[in-house]
Amino acid sequence: MTMSNSSAALVIGLCSHGLAVTRALAKEGVTVFAVEQNDSLPGTSTNSVTQIFPVQSFTAEDLVPALLQIRQQLSKWDKVVLMPTNDNHVKIVGEALDKLLQDYLLSWSACATHILNLQKKDFLEPAARQQQVNYPKSIVFNDLSDVTELVSDMQFPMILKPVKPMSSFKTLVVPSPTELAAQLENYQHDLPIVGQEYIAGGDNTLYFSEMLLDNGEVVQNLTGRKVASHPPARGQATIAEIYPNESVAALAEQFVAPYNLSGPVAVEFKMAPDGSFWLIEPTVGRTEFLVELIISAGYNQPYQEFLIALGLSAPSYSELTPSIWFDCERAPLNYVKTCWEQKTLRPFGKKPAFTYFALSDIRPFLKATITLLKRVIFK
Repeated sequence: MTMSNSSAALVIGLCSHGLAVTRALAKEGVTVFAVEQNDSLPGTSTNSVTQIFPVQSFTAEDLVPALLQIRQQLSKWDKVVLMPTNDNHVKIVGEALDKLLQDYLLSWSACATHILNLQKKDFLEPAARQQQVNYPKSIVFNDLSDVTELVSDMQFPMILKPVKPMSSFKTLVVPSPTELAAQLENYQHDLPIVGQEYIAGGDNTLYFSEMLLDNGEVVQNLTGRKVASHPPARGQATIAEIYPNESVAALAEQFVAPYNLSGPVAVEFKMAPDGSFWLIEPTVGRTEFLVELIISAGYNQPYQEFLIALGLSAPSYSELTPSIWFDCERAPLNYVKTCWEQKTLRPFGKKPAFTYFALSDIRPFLKATITLLKRVIFK
């Protein structure tokens, strides 16, 4: 399919995630531009992007003026869809909508307030309670005072998460009130921080729902689970698979129902030892880092996001392929190890997908491989 020459996409960031987004859009005939601060990334050598615009940094102070300037250079395009690829991008774009919407389209512009709220960890407990979705008992630490007293009725271990996206850490598990106080002091620059009672379970108890919504209507909902993550059971996925689960799909839709959301939305749950599901966090305003997994399965979520932003109907993909994704950047040998353990090149009987790799766009993979080899050799 070839899109009209009147519309294009501008993807923020060309990490392996951003690269997956640009390739998915280009596959459907979309003209893709990108903005990136690091020209040494493997993704900057892709053939899926028409032009890459440099930016000094991805801070609000640099990114917002750069986006406005880039739009002037794209003046021949009637419509340009802006596509963030991490939580910091979403926050910056959401807080600068009054400036950016004069020049750009965004799939979630009409629900931006909800998007920004759902990014905040301290918003999630009351939101989950309202929708009768399980959420671990939590407390917000705004400062370092009275820590031991505040957690006197909570069970340990406890998991800590910064309220604000893209802070200096993602999660920490603390076994006792003493360790809790020590870690809060270590990371006081990230306050406020949410503390939650930790739910036991390994990587394969972490499930996710990948949705595309249009004014609250669910266009597509595909579920999966993590096979491995770093740090284990509480970090970013390094192996993930398509894994149907009707309960997870239903709970995800139940949780987001009040917000009339548009665009890509993912919701992660953890299955407790008793089989119940507990909300971990939503990802809103962007596709997930593991988007290559669902793209490989035949669910082109970035293209759906692009169409929604243009005010067009997005297709729902029915012919899906069971897939498994390996983050070969963070865990280069995971695929080899899994194949060796299972004695097959199709682990779990599913189609494998990888960061960077695409025969039609091989240069990013080669560049990533050379970078990895240099890192190993000169370590």
